[in-house]
Amino acid sequence: MCFSTQASFISSAVLLTAGAVTIAKTRTKSQRVFAALPVIFAFQQFCEGFVWLSTTTVQYAHLKSLSIYSFLFFALLVWPLFVPIGILLLEKNKKRRKILFYFAAMGLMTVIFFVFCLCNYNASIEVNPYHIRYVIDFPLADRWYYDILYFIPAFFPMFISSISRMRLLGIILLISYVISRLFFRDYIISVWCFFGALSSIVVFFIISQVVAMDKPEEKVSS
Repeated sequence: MCFSTQASFISSAVLLTAGAVTIAKTRTKSQRVFAALPVIFAFQQFCEGFVWLSTTTVQYAHLKSLSIYSFLFFALLVWPLFVPIGILLLEKNKKRRKILFYFAAMGLMTVIFFVFCLCNYNASIEVNPYHIRYVIDFPLADRWYYDILYFIPAFFPMFISSISRMRLLGIILLISYVISRLFFRDYIISVWCFFGALSSIVVFFIISQVVAMDKPEEKVSS
């Protein structure tokens, strides 16, 4: 088995559990925003589970379009906007915060573009026994720089952050993207989002570091 209905729903359950544990470890609202990342991707994988069901089970066929666009909502909008904002809220260094602000602004512009595309252009799927290919009829989708517009706000903030474990998440995501691009090129949206969602479990260790870094400040202020 590679990817399937079961894989999507199981990963959704794992991510939801990991997200709940991570959120429980937080101490501040800014920490909770970033800690919610695994929970968000749990919903993403849950949506793709229904994409699978809509193509394999007659009773769920009417949910096909809703499932596709729900999955794409998370896949296209969360990474380039939620990630840089979440990292920005955790950052303490003023210079780094200023840089991260620009990446968050870039992510916002990217999201506006994708919202426009989702509202005005068609999206469909092609399914084989183990993979889903998302066919999106978006402007610039066939240009070489299309992926770069997405990954600059989604990836770069992880390497700008002063939180060392944030870079670990960036490295894992970069490796998973390269693997997806090399071996699953036609199915990259589905495959990379699956790997990326599971990689978000690392958020637990990032939050653990952030909480530990904040403890001395709490003692001084008291």
